[in-house]
Amino acid sequence: MEREFSHLEKEVAAFQKATGMSCLTGCGHCCRFPDISATPLEFLPLAYHLFKTGQAEAWYERLASESETLCPLFTPLLGVGDKGFCKGYQHRGMICRLFGFSAMTDKSGKPRLANCKPLKEERPLVVAQAAAYVVSGGHAPLMRDYYFRLLAIDPRLAERLLPIREAIRQALAAVLAYYAFRRPRKSG
Repeated sequence: MEREFSHLEKEVAAFQKATGMSCLTGCGHCCRFPDISATPLEFLPLAYHLFKTGQAEAWYERLASESETLCPLFTPLLGVGDKGFCKGYQHRGMICRLFGFSAMTDKSGKPRLANCKPLKEERPLVVAQAAAYVVSGGHAPLMRDYYFRLLAIDPRLAERLLPIREAIRQALAAVLAYYAFRRPRKSG
């Protein structure tokens, strides 16, 4: 997964450089949607990080018992509307890395920019230019391609899109089950 994320980060950086696109500072608008879907596989790096830092079981229990629907990594800034930050940015999922800097294919198979409302409202010219760049054949990471890559890594953990909290919980369950009778390898 980390190799895929590294490849994606390079593609996103190239897309951003070519289009001038960037998230609004401290936005967090997309993190506030309870219907964000993800696969457990894309959150294995987060789950492994939580395991290595001794937090995996507590996170698993919290996600299993809470009725909250928002991403548990999002930390809102009090009294500032949709603003906030990701406390697990380094280990965020693929959907978080793709949204706003990738394309989806429309019903005729042509790529279209996947973007957010706040960016369209705050920087309409940049978004319009980026959309035109994608339509005219400029390279943008395709969501479909990256999710197919996940299927090639582990079909079982990548086949279903789940609410983001459930995807993280299932990633934690996979890591906890894997290490239940094993010792993690030393990193570095």
